[in-house]
Amino acid sequence: MDEQIRVETAKKAINNESRFRESVEQAPVGIAIFRGRNMVFEMANAMYLELITRPVEAVVGRSLYDVLPEVKESVKPLLDNVWDTVTPHYGNEFPVILYRHGVPEMVYFNFVYQPLKNSTGEIDGIMVAATDVTAAVIAKHSLIESENQFRNLVMQSPIAMAIFKGREMVIDMANNTMLQTMWRRTSAQVTGLNLLDVFPELAGQKFPELLQQVYNSGIAYQEKEAIAYVDGPDGMKRFYLDFEYKPLFDLEKNVYAIMATVSDVTERKEHEMALRLSEERFRVLGDTLSQMVWTTDPEGKLNYASKQYFEFTGMTLEELNGIGWFSVIHPEDLMKNLPIWQEALSKGVEYQIEHRMRKADGTYRWHLTRTVPQKDAEGNVNMWVGSTTDIHEGKMFIDKLEAEVQERTKALQRSNDELRKSNEELAQFAYVASHDLQEPLRKIQTFASRLLETEYKNISDKGKDYFSRMQAAAQRMRQLIEDLLSFSRTSNNGEQLFEYVDLTQVLMRVKEQLSDQIDKKEAVIEYDLLPVLSAIPFQIEQLFMNLLTNALKFSGKGVKPLVSVKMEDNVYTLVGGLPYHKITIADNGIGFDPQFSERIFQVFQRLHLRNQFEGTGIGLAICKKIMDNHNGVITAEGKPGEGAVFTLLFPVG
Repeated sequence: MDEQIRVETAKKAINNESRFRESVEQAPVGIAIFRGRNMVFEMANAMYLELITRPVEAVVGRSLYDVLPEVKESVKPLLDNVWDTVTPHYGNEFPVILYRHGVPEMVYFNFVYQPLKNSTGEIDGIMVAATDVTAAVIAKHSLIESENQFRNLVMQSPIAMAIFKGREMVIDMANNTMLQTMWRRTSAQVTGLNLLDVFPELAGQKFPELLQQVYNSGIAYQEKEAIAYVDGPDGMKRFYLDFEYKPLFDLEKNVYAIMATVSDVTERKEHEMALRLSEERFRVLGDTLSQMVWTTDPEGKLNYASKQYFEFTGMTLEELNGIGWFSVIHPEDLMKNLPIWQEALSKGVEYQIEHRMRKADGTYRWHLTRTVPQKDAEGNVNMWVGSTTDIHEGKMFIDKLEAEVQERTKALQRSNDELRKSNEELAQFAYVASHDLQEPLRKIQTFASRLLETEYKNISDKGKDYFSRMQAAAQRMRQLIEDLLSFSRTSNNGEQLFEYVDLTQVLMRVKEQLSDQIDKKEAVIEYDLLPVLSAIPFQIEQLFMNLLTNALKFSGKGVKPLVSVKMEDNVYTLVGGLPYHKITIADNGIGFDPQFSERIFQVFQRLHLRNQFEGTGIGLAICKKIMDNHNGVITAEGKPGEGAVFTLLFPVG
């Protein structure tokens, strides 16, 4: 019998345990049972496993502190206390950091730790029931933060703001803008007081009644340029205010306060009134001027024109109103100038145009129209003021003058073309003439040389002198012909190809060619490293040959020539900003008078007698032509007895 009772009792216990576990599994909250002081999981329902993001096989049979080591520091003292005191512990919005899917999260729980006792009444486990309230806590925190932010925004707003609570309109808060610019009081002087206690002069004005209306209806109210009279140090003063009264609702949707936003627009309003007065004076003035005067709204629609406008067009303001004035502008000018007008409208800038306007008799006359925007204190265009001036006679004169200028320009172009053709023919003539002259000259020199060789003894002393002079003249003629050929080749630059030329190599090559003269005069030639340029090779060689030859030729008597070719380190810039390489060639020769610094570059110009120094007077002219061909510049400086300096400027690149 006793055995049967024990069996029945065991069956009931098993059934109760089964129903309990089934209830735990179906519970809408997370439930787990820990056994032993080390809090070993005996079971955990699906909701609990979802909260901690762990599978059941990773939980059951293991200590809570092994499964969730991150919570040990915060929950172990609580669990130990429940174990020691055998009393439940309730937690609300308890924060704990959980690693969910390997990522730490701050989670908030409402939970209870319930001690579990065995059959002898001793504690042998703890059951936890937990609900994740993170979303609610965050929402509450957000609400508190939002309220704080709202109050901070009110306090920091550059717009005057205040909050009135209750039907008595108690001043709950006012930001610094309201206190300093509108009320001119401190926070301590107004907070907690009724609005009418602070501003008794508002009694009888519409503002207290409007506040009550908003409080009762829950509907916001706003108004522009409302007149308010406020008492101040100088007595009652009139203000123009833009304001809004906005109801604030509690959680039950009841109005508990009103937020007032106020802007003092007194200065703007007074400016507008002054502007209207000025406009009236402007209209009177406009009717007295000979010019046509008019105004438009900010969008460019005509809203006023002086009587001269009506007399010229024969139209009324109603006909011209809006964009009707387009009809008096010549169609060609309207299509051309309309984009300029539209751009001025969009940018708020003045503009000026020329156009033809139709008179009342149907004829067109040229006019100059200038329009200036009128702006408010914020820089917004509130109107356009324009004037239209008759420029017909002046325009016709300018058009006639331009036509004459164009005709003269064409004539000048024709002259330039003829001059260019003449220069080409002259260059061709010089080249052909030089070649044709060389053959008879060669024969003269040849026969003279043969006579001197074969008949020298039979020629008188006077004849010998004549032959010597004849040979010298022939040699000068040959040199002149060769120089003319060089000048002709230099002038005809059209077929010459530019290539990169190392000026240092060119200088060394010229120096080698002049080595006999250099040795004979014991000359010294110093030079820097020169640049590589895009140039015509043979012309650059001719340039250096002529300049070095001159430096050796025009040396002082008994003075060893010293020639210095220098390159400036920095790029030289002329007017216009173009960069140039600057090279100077200086000597210690006889120099020249500075007044001839330009003349020496002209053809056949000599500064010394032929019996003093050889030459044809073409060498420096060739240098000038070479520099012109390279878009460069050559200048000369000198003083008698102190040498000469030639400066070469080559474009960079």
